[in-house]
Amino acid sequence: MTATDGSTGETELNALGVGRALGVLGLLAVLGGLVTILQPSLASDTAFGYGFVTLLGVVILAASLRYWVGLALTTVESATPPSVEERREISIPGVAFDRTLADHRLTAVSRLRARRDVLDRLRSVAARIHERDHGGSDGQPDADVFGEDAETVLFDDADREQGLTGRLAAVRAKGTPLQRRVSDVVAELARQYDGERVSVEFDVPERTTATRPSAPGLRATNRFRLLKPMALSAVGVGVVFGSAALLLVGALFGGVAVYAAADSPPTAAVRVTRSVETDQPAPGESVRVTVSIENTGDRLLPDLTVIDRVPEGCSVTAGSPRHGTSLRAGATATFGYELEAVRGHHEFGDAAVIVRNLSGSFERVADVSADGDASITYDVTAVTDHSIPLRKQTSRSVGRVVTDVGGSGIELHSVREYRTGDPLNRIDWNRAAAGEDLATLQFREERSATVVLLVDARVEAYVAPEADAPSAVDRSVLAAAESASALLAADDQVGLAALSPRTCWIAPSSGHAHRTRIHEQLANAEAFDPRPPDRSFKPAIRLQSIRKRLPSAAQLLVFSPVCDDEVVDVVRRLGASGHATTVISPNATGGRTPGRTLARIERSLRLSRLREAGVRVVDWDAEESLALSLDKAGRRWS
Repeated sequence: MTATDGSTGETELNALGVGRALGVLGLLAVLGGLVTILQPSLASDTAFGYGFVTLLGVVILAASLRYWVGLALTTVESATPPSVEERREISIPGVAFDRTLADHRLTAVSRLRARRDVLDRLRSVAARIHERDHGGSDGQPDADVFGEDAETVLFDDADREQGLTGRLAAVRAKGTPLQRRVSDVVAELARQYDGERVSVEFDVPERTTATRPSAPGLRATNRFRLLKPMALSAVGVGVVFGSAALLLVGALFGGVAVYAAADSPPTAAVRVTRSVETDQPAPGESVRVTVSIENTGDRLLPDLTVIDRVPEGCSVTAGSPRHGTSLRAGATATFGYELEAVRGHHEFGDAAVIVRNLSGSFERVADVSADGDASITYDVTAVTDHSIPLRKQTSRSVGRVVTDVGGSGIELHSVREYRTGDPLNRIDWNRAAAGEDLATLQFREERSATVVLLVDARVEAYVAPEADAPSAVDRSVLAAAESASALLAADDQVGLAALSPRTCWIAPSSGHAHRTRIHEQLANAEAFDPRPPDRSFKPAIRLQSIRKRLPSAAQLLVFSPVCDDEVVDVVRRLGASGHATTVISPNATGGRTPGRTLARIERSLRLSRLREAGVRVVDWDAEESLALSLDKAGRRWS
């Protein structure tokens, strides 16, 4: 067990000692005043009289006033535990556009900039739709999308909606004039693109703000903060007016306050043990995690909370990773929960332990390293029962890809004149029986392919249609693992690369050991981490390195959501280098808001540009399996 405490512990201990001493002195003063009120003869026997008692009461009231002022500046505090159940926030295509429309906090300059960005985005989509429908004749969108003046249509009277009256009217009308106008324009763009009217709804998800957990250390909870001013006020008034009842009430409150201040601070002497049901589950499989807590100290822990830090890429599906209990010395408590993830290697964090003393006046926060299992890796090994359709770019080795080269095979390619040494089983004996010259049958040769799997793992590719859905990178990595298994089973040579600031390269090869190596990289390599990289990069930088390493006969399977124009340029440049390219694109768009509708249209237009450049595209919807999407695409290509 390793507990981490902050430097605040020493400060809190010093304050605890001072508070105890002041509490004891205050209680003695209360008792002395009480005795003086009840037995005036004791005061007359001393050098002090009621003047001193009255003065003492005034001093106590002044002290209580100080505490009342301090009370207004303090609150009851308790440790903030880490948020372990919440999944990391993931980008949803189009939500940023919607939030720009919904943000009322923009300054005048920011509002003008936002308007310009919105207008440029709408004009760009309109121009691409026009280019698609009219062959790029003039690059101008249809006039009925915006009308005569786009600025007037979208932003006329937009300033007046910023006032209180305009905002109240916007609430009644379900959106500001700007939001409604942009929604109408997007709906018209969707109609022109899809050929039918699409309902566009303005709905912006709320931003989630991450809470910062409390730092390790000992801290006062201020749970009894009312007792001190109440006790001092009661004693002060009782002393001034000679009320024994108020003195007794003050003594009672003061006694409880002294008890809370004198209560021993808690310790975090616990041992945490974690056990994972299986450390290599299949993607999407729920895994049972069992956590045991043992009190290794010699004191009762009356209020103990343990929070097991779930890996960031995992979601809790049943139970809870937090547990509250009380433990006597040597006792053990056990709890469990279930989690799941799509793929990747996930490390558990230290368990957070929060211990309070019996009165609840102090609590200690500590990070405790857990014994037992510390990580979980989702096994990406999966073999699809559907072959991967490949292009006719092959190597000279025998394989399954039917080529346009004549030779040995199954499918007839052509007939040529007989040459000495031609195999007898390829001579056209029917032609010979008819008295014609000998001829040799040529069949389409079947050769193996060299395929490099290129996974788009840039920060822009970590998108999903919903906040709780697998990201496009998650789906791409699983699809790459399935593709590698299927291709290697068909005796093709397979390599692996990442389009990411975090590099990964495996040269094309074959065999069982090579398959294991690819799967290990997809599961554990930093380039395919379930968390997005903390920096962006220019794909052109990585492109040069990939092109140098690619064998001349290699074709590419690119896995990307195609969420921006940069990846389109990368794919087209790879195709222009002589590498036949197929894009498997997990669809991460969805929803009916203006921004999400625009994102869907823009992605479809990008896929169309790839098809126009001779790139095969598999549009992989989130509701379909990879095998079904490949089958649909294969029928279109055949």
